[in-house]
Amino acid sequence: MLVGSCGPSVETPQDMIKSEVVWHPLDDYVILSTLGQGTYGTAQLGYRKDDAEQVVIKSIDKARILVEAWTRDRRVGLIPTEIHVLKTLQNNPHNNCCRLLTHMEDQDNYYVVMELLGDGMDLFDYIELNEHMTEKEIKRIFRQTADAVGHLHQNRIIHRDIKDENIILDGSGTVQLIDFGCAAYSRKGKKFDTFTGTLEYCAPEVLKGVPYEGPPQDIWSLGILLYTLVYRENPFYSIDEILEGDLRVPPTEFTGNFRHMGLLLNMLERRVESRYTINQVLSDPWLELDHT
Repeated sequence: MLVGSCGPSVETPQDMIKSEVVWHPLDDYVILSTLGQGTYGTAQLGYRKDDAEQVVIKSIDKARILVEAWTRDRRVGLIPTEIHVLKTLQNNPHNNCCRLLTHMEDQDNYYVVMELLGDGMDLFDYIELNEHMTEKEIKRIFRQTADAVGHLHQNRIIHRDIKDENIILDGSGTVQLIDFGCAAYSRKGKKFDTFTGTLEYCAPEVLKGVPYEGPPQDIWSLGILLYTLVYRENPFYSIDEILEGDLRVPPTEFTGNFRHMGLLLNMLERRVESRYTINQVLSDPWLELDHT
């Protein structure tokens, strides 16, 4: 004789665990590929499930964030300075700075979701693919990058890792400065004493261990960037050359036209007090010429 149960079924704790759906911040996105690996995490290409819009998703490993890389936010408490800076730029947008869409977190990581510009090609690859850039094109790319840095400095933000790989271009020629993982806030009298960024773009005083303010070091990196745009190579190949080496001037597509040299030399000025400010960069005659 078979005996059946006539009463209501009872869900065991094991059944409850199996049936519980745990939501994760990335469940609303589909990851397509990995774009790069940074100091604190990974940048990936993905899209939102609700509208299929492609985005860049950067994960930031909480365990790898340095003590000095946190900032106190009035609303949410301590957050990574990178996210705080991106939120500042979200409230004060600029066409040549990357755009934060949202940010999330789980127990181990923060996730920063940013707008994708074009197909995400960086300036390093662009230079490799375009061997014969004109002076006008170089000027257009550099001017937009300098405009982005001007906006940062106006908002007391220093980037501290300006380089060709952190500049993105789209098909229409629009440039955006990305990756604020080394960024910080500057204020009068504040000095930094830690090395951040990329060695080839690092200012000599930072390599010497001299406390630095931040904005002049961004200008040095801009100088390295301009040199790379014009000459398709780095001006210095070693720390000794960065500290004391003469500036090489290889032939270019516009050999004989050295109108950019004044700007270049004033950005790569080893005496910090004599180095150009971003306002001087933007008002330089070479950039003003033919600028629209």
